[in-house]
Amino acid sequence: MKKIYTCLFWIGLLSITACTKDFEAINTNPNESNTLDPKLQFSYVLNRAASERDDQWRGNLIYCSQWAQQLSGNWQVDRYITANEDWLSSWWNNSYLRVGKDLFDIIEQTEEGSNLNSMAKIFKVFFFQRLTDMHGDIPYSEANQGGVFPKPQFDRQQNIYNAFIADLRRAVQDLSETKEAVGSADIIYNGDVEKWKKFGNSLLLRIALRISNVNPDLAAELAQEAIGRGVMTSNDDIAYVYFSGSEADGPNANGLAEVFQDFGVAGHAFRYSDEFVNLILNNDDPREFNFMETYKNDGSVDNSVGAGNHIGRPNGIDPGNDDFVFAQPRTEVMVAYNAPAIYMSFAEVEFLRAEAIVLNWITGDAKAAYESGVFAACKHLSLYPNAQEITDNKIFNYLTENGVAYKESKAIALINTQKWIALIFDGFEAYANYRRSGFPDITPGFSDGESNGEIPRRLRYPNGEQVGNAENYAAAVARLDGGDVITSRMWWDVE
Repeated sequence: MKKIYTCLFWIGLLSITACTKDFEAINTNPNESNTLDPKLQFSYVLNRAASERDDQWRGNLIYCSQWAQQLSGNWQVDRYITANEDWLSSWWNNSYLRVGKDLFDIIEQTEEGSNLNSMAKIFKVFFFQRLTDMHGDIPYSEANQGGVFPKPQFDRQQNIYNAFIADLRRAVQDLSETKEAVGSADIIYNGDVEKWKKFGNSLLLRIALRISNVNPDLAAELAQEAIGRGVMTSNDDIAYVYFSGSEADGPNANGLAEVFQDFGVAGHAFRYSDEFVNLILNNDDPREFNFMETYKNDGSVDNSVGAGNHIGRPNGIDPGNDDFVFAQPRTEVMVAYNAPAIYMSFAEVEFLRAEAIVLNWITGDAKAAYESGVFAACKHLSLYPNAQEITDNKIFNYLTENGVAYKESKAIALINTQKWIALIFDGFEAYANYRRSGFPDITPGFSDGESNGEIPRRLRYPNGEQVGNAENYAAAVARLDGGDVITSRMWWDVE
């Protein structure tokens, strides 16, 4: 069982990273956090990346999950409007000020090649891939070093990815059971270096597919390397954080769940998208019971809406509709305070492996890998509280559905559509993979917004960058094909 620290510990640790909107404060730690025990910082980072409500709300849910059209809601962003600067800048600022700064400190304070140093490097790749995949070029090589680089340059995304590859290769190679144990400070794997190696190699496989359209030769090389060194092989390898749910907010609760739970029966204006609901219902997906429920405005279950009858909310419709006719996540299962935060699943790895086989990068049975991914995605719901077990027979039947059964001619579409479902509540990855693969085949929402009615390709930079880091901001914007707008494509996102 994964362990979590008490509130008293976390309150004390959180006090060293006060929030600020000042640009240079993002790059400067005024309270000298390098005096902290790096193991405690590591525990904090692994938890903080999933327990902070605002990060999940203003990064994962408002932008990525709605633009991937897994969710819909009464938000400007669902109508492709990004005018709210507070929402837009929140995840960027917190990424650098909190998680980014602590990761930089851990890596600086620990011995090069030590297990803790290597684990921190792997998690840094995981975390900053989310940020660059949202915006494009970002401060990376000079970030979180305010004393040296108060106004850091925006690294080209291609260079950032090259750094990711180098760090993953080195970190996986350096991990060893003969070195000092990290133990319970690692709240993901309890210090198991073999599982961290699998996590690192699985991230390398994710990177391979991400760059597949812009550098297929390197992508194939990386896929072969990742598979050869060993990726996740079962649901026992899932990288996730367990939450006790003993308090409604804070480090003992899933931050994404807090968004749904803390604001009462309205679910904070989020509903499942009609794209998601229709895909579940049209194929008799056995996950429907765990995924969704329709609630009344008093919070009780609407018993008139049974299995197969849920309705999804169309993206981009005007606010003010009766949102209680639309399906929500089951509050006691998918968005309970003690729901896990899955950073990377075995199911995703199997879908990545299946696509790599289809592309002839590696050998293997693509159909078997695809079906293994579906099985894993259904079975890992057992990590959620109160989830109903999905039997093997139900999954076998699901795999015979016309929209699910493996067909070689539709392999890429099937693989990435099932990945999109498996990535529910990981909007960061769902949105990135949709832009990369083009699947599932979703229709833009009912609003032109800032994108002329097209699904956005990136999130704009916060306005604070134009003021506090103007020269480097301008250089980054000049490299975008359409400027700092939500329709510009980043390096790996090609037609």
